[in-house]
Amino acid sequence: MTTQIKDPVHGYIELADPLVDRVIDTSAFQRLRYVKQLSATHLVYPAANHTRFEHSLGVYHLGRRVFENLREEPYFTRETSAETLDEIQSTLECACLLHDVGHPPFSHVCERFFDPAELRDRLADRGFVASLREAGLGDAPVRDASPHELVSCLLILGRFDDALRSLSVDPEEVCAYVLGYSLVYERGGPWQHGLGAQLLHSPVDVDRLDYISRDNWMTGANVLNFDTDRMVDAYTAHPDEGLALSEKALSTLGNYLEGRIALYMWVTQHHKSVYANALLRDLTERAAALTGDPPVTIDGVIDGEIDDNTVAERLRRLARDRPDTTFATLYDRYRARRFPTTCWKHRIAYADRVDVDREAFGEWLVSGDDRLERGLADELDVPVHDVWIERSYVPEYEPSELADIPIAYGGTTRSAGDWGLYGERAFDSPIPFVYVPDGHRKRATRWLIDRFRAEYGG
Repeated sequence: MTTQIKDPVHGYIELADPLVDRVIDTSAFQRLRYVKQLSATHLVYPAANHTRFEHSLGVYHLGRRVFENLREEPYFTRETSAETLDEIQSTLECACLLHDVGHPPFSHVCERFFDPAELRDRLADRGFVASLREAGLGDAPVRDASPHELVSCLLILGRFDDALRSLSVDPEEVCAYVLGYSLVYERGGPWQHGLGAQLLHSPVDVDRLDYISRDNWMTGANVLNFDTDRMVDAYTAHPDEGLALSEKALSTLGNYLEGRIALYMWVTQHHKSVYANALLRDLTERAAALTGDPPVTIDGVIDGEIDDNTVAERLRRLARDRPDTTFATLYDRYRARRFPTTCWKHRIAYADRVDVDREAFGEWLVSGDDRLERGLADELDVPVHDVWIERSYVPEYEPSELADIPIAYGGTTRSAGDWGLYGERAFDSPIPFVYVPDGHRKRATRWLIDRFRAEYGG
């Protein structure tokens, strides 16, 4: 028996009832319904209220579709039993569902409260690090992983261990997939195991494919125009080359890469989005400093199942109980969406108003932001919490990573960049923003440029 869930991005998503009963309809997974995918970006794009829950379902849907397509190809099933492919598919489906189960409230904004060293120690205590070493991977998978991925692994090995085993799925292999590896493959198993991990964690993984499509759709930004179905049908693989895209993808791949950058620049890097998320981050940090108790902890996520609502309520109560604090002032600014002005809103204005080496100027701004914020506040005679120098909370996409996508043709693969899809186009890096009270933009810009010239002779 199966369950169908209607999704606005992909249509009907079909799930086997045992997967629904043992994984999805659990409190640990349902918590993701209350963790926003884009943190505070809904204060800029009002419809951006989608969560890690529907994203996880979307990744599952895409991963399942791609793998089932691959199973129709004779080369993929050659000398590999149906039982082995079933095992890989079941592992992939569970990993797709659970890859984000460890996200903290407000996603990446609160991830800074996780201590990666403690997470690695906990995974070592559970024997997972020993399994990685035994497979010849060493500590690299856990050392390079994001904190939320490590929390996901802890939940998989703890809350979901029995459920996965009842589905004949190895929890440690699911964790390895989440980190981009396959223990079975590294131990000498069939190459398709490694491909399963790549489908979830690589430059062309289904995780990216879903969130790019979903963020574009749910924000209404409409900066993306590529054929998801054609991309899904273009996935291919080779025992030596691994996961790749067939030449079918050439007609849409350029749109996919350009759209991903556009989505970053106009949604994640939108000047008001940057401020909204920075303000939320600052509120959580101030709350921790005021109370001596961080609003997000590892145990809070794993055992307490805290979510956006938990943290939002704590911030509200703290502002109510301490009305004369800077925290209360900033909380009111967040709730009322009273944002300051920016010295420039986009790259064109940045280039127009900053007549020095802009790359050096930008690095100078964000490298000494605390010092510069204090100095600028003194110059403008405003409280220091009214001056902000910020860059997006999500790192920029690396052009080399985006272009380094293998295209299979004629029995070999070549990087997508080698096909001349981009020419000599230079990918822009994100710019920093300077936020000041209304009426101070020009004076603030002049002071910063003069200060930069004084320090660097620019």
